[in-house]
Amino acid sequence: MLHARGLRLTPQRERVLAAVRRLGHATPEDVLAELRTDPGAGAVDSSTVYRALALLEEVGLVARTPLERRADSFRPVEHGGHLHLVCDGCGGVAEAPADAAAELAADLHRRTGFTADVTHLALRGRCAACSADRTTDPTEAP
Repeated sequence: MLHARGLRLTPQRERVLAAVRRLGHATPEDVLAELRTDPGAGAVDSSTVYRALALLEEVGLVARTPLERRADSFRPVEHGGHLHLVCDGCGGVAEAPADAAAELAADLHRRTGFTADVTHLALRGRCAACSADRTTDPTEAP
């Protein structure tokens, strides 16, 4: 894909892409930390990681998922569609199959004519553990 656009697959870009593929989902900081675990591979700085992720996204090798209050997450495009369930209590991020939002997309289309892409979506809420733990819920009265 890079060569088709007149770009080179530099060692740094290759390492960033490999790190994203190993991690599955990763913030730029996660990628940088992963790259720093290989002392024989040479130094990579954060600006190189950010530039490489932006380029890899532009050419369609990785996709970005904005997670609002958290740093954007990058994933290899072959990872497939799914939902991100972002917990406002503990900050955890879980995954659910994309088809879990199919009825929502169909209902939106019926009501508004809008065709929603729910193949990679972030939803905010509370995980099961935080929902069960009343002490972490700021909306609960003491």
